[in-house]
Amino acid sequence: MADAHDADAFAIEPSASGRLLCGGCAPDDVCRLGVEAAGARDRDLRFDVVCAHSWHGGPDVAHGGWIAAVFDDVLAMAALRTEPRLVTKSLAVEYLRPVPVERPLTVLARIDAHHGRRWEVSARMTLAPTGPPLATARAELRTRRPDHFARHRDWLVHRPPPHQALPPES
Repeated sequence: MADAHDADAFAIEPSASGRLLCGGCAPDDVCRLGVEAAGARDRDLRFDVVCAHSWHGGPDVAHGGWIAAVFDDVLAMAALRTEPRLVTKSLAVEYLRPVPVERPLTVLARIDAHHGRRWEVSARMTLAPTGPPLATARAELRTRRPDHFARHRDWLVHRPPPHQALPPES
């Protein structure tokens, strides 16, 4: 991992067990979203996923935010094997059917196009191993500029301080 004082040196690197994990999951060497890389087939990367019940949004179905987070993770993973300094520029999710919790799911992700700093990626989530599609996603990723996090830190410093929290309504 990167030097704590140089945020722009941060790159996703294999964890102790060899997995590519985000900065939040890497220290514990486990994906908190329940994503496990399972292999490659043709142009697709396959991921085995299980939505823990704690991520439910309705009775026995996954929260849409969990689905979007899984897609953000696996779409980045599709390109991280080649480029370790990526950020998500846009993410679009289409929810086709409710996604069940505590059931094996498969997500297939692929790189559709790569031009300079721009990566176009797509994925689909199904009941494992080849069930009906539950959701699909497309994203545009960007290779980070060398000063990406420094520019963000400088931008944030020039924002007004946060307001006091409003008292709860009675």
